[in-house]
Amino acid sequence: MINRTRTQLTIRNAAVLSVILIGLNLTVYIVMKQMLFAQVDRAIGNVNATTAVAAVSPQISATQGVPLERAVTFRIGQMDRPVIQLLWTDENEPLPLPSRTGFTEEQLERFKPTKFEEPYTVKAGDQYFRVLNIGDIGLSIASGIDGTTYTIKTQQYLSNVSAEIGMLERLRLILLLGGAAGLMVAIGAGFYLANRALIPIRLSLERQQQFVSDASHELRTPLSVIQAHAELLLRHPDHTIEQDSKHVSTVLQESRRMSKLVGGLLTLARSDSDQLELERKPVQLDRIVQESVNKMTMLAEIKDIILNSEIDASIPMIADEERLHQLLATLLDNAIKYTPEGGVVRVVCRRMTHTARLEIEDTGIGISPEDLPHVFDRFYRGDKARARREGGTGLGLAIASWIVERHGGKIKVDSKLSVGTLVSVTLPL
Repeated sequence: MINRTRTQLTIRNAAVLSVILIGLNLTVYIVMKQMLFAQVDRAIGNVNATTAVAAVSPQISATQGVPLERAVTFRIGQMDRPVIQLLWTDENEPLPLPSRTGFTEEQLERFKPTKFEEPYTVKAGDQYFRVLNIGDIGLSIASGIDGTTYTIKTQQYLSNVSAEIGMLERLRLILLLGGAAGLMVAIGAGFYLANRALIPIRLSLERQQQFVSDASHELRTPLSVIQAHAELLLRHPDHTIEQDSKHVSTVLQESRRMSKLVGGLLTLARSDSDQLELERKPVQLDRIVQESVNKMTMLAEIKDIILNSEIDASIPMIADEERLHQLLATLLDNAIKYTPEGGVVRVVCRRMTHTARLEIEDTGIGISPEDLPHVFDRFYRGDKARARREGGTGLGLAIASWIVERHGGKIKVDSKLSVGTLVSVTLPL
């Protein structure tokens, strides 16, 4: 599934990047083309039809003819780019004759006016020209040879843009080669982005698989114990409950442990799917901490552990009271559970400017440096045999971490083997 998803993401990412790249290339090409032709179009667009004809002969008018021999191609004004003039009769024939223009009949055929008022590009031979046609002139030109008078219908202005077309061709080649290289880069980038996007998905799947595997293993042990003791009870149906009280006690103990484990699994499963919401309301953290310490006092006395508390008065905050009780019960239970007889557990709760700081310190067995980074992992237990003997499920600190994070706080564990452990919790008020 991961490989199929990676392939799909790679294709989609590459497609998006390719579309962006193609769009940029087209934009560059179109903008460059417009910039190159803009000056040429302005030059030929600023030429007025009457002014152009007057450049041939100042005496020309709508009723007076001009000798044909003088109506030749020419350059207008002192422009940076020469503009060539062609005259077209009402029969759509060019004046002067082809031999006088420098163009062949085939080339002139391509220049026949088809569009008016807007410049366009025409290829004549191996040259490119920008063409502007101005129609409905209504001027007459007379031939000095046979006296024939021609009516001029269209004036045409040409400007050679072969250099610009060559630049555009080179630009297009560069953009095509760059686009091909960019496509390869886009595929590589798409694959890289797909891998980056799949990292949390892969980690989530691995975590889920590990979670299911650990949960199955943890549930199998108490179920096996319950099954074994139940079979022993069935072998002696004539025994009284008192005679088999050891087996009944073991079944009850394992059932409670399994119930605790299932409860923890359900909490974490709901938290992962965001189905578990906090019931935030105004609470007094100092009261919650004191109540939790009082509940654990008897458990500490049984193990001959000194439980001290230093709690600031009046620490109001907005939080889920039930989850805070669960957090403190987990941390205090761990501290007492892994502290030997005669040890000390100290609980400190202080009010800071914008936060409340909770510290639970013990003089217990401590946590090894290699186990310390994994204490909040689900089902992780450094000393598995001891944890099972103490009734641990490996989910307590994972749930505690979730509770703190959902309240917007931070939790940290510092520990040294055979010295003790300090759990620090910071919660926003």
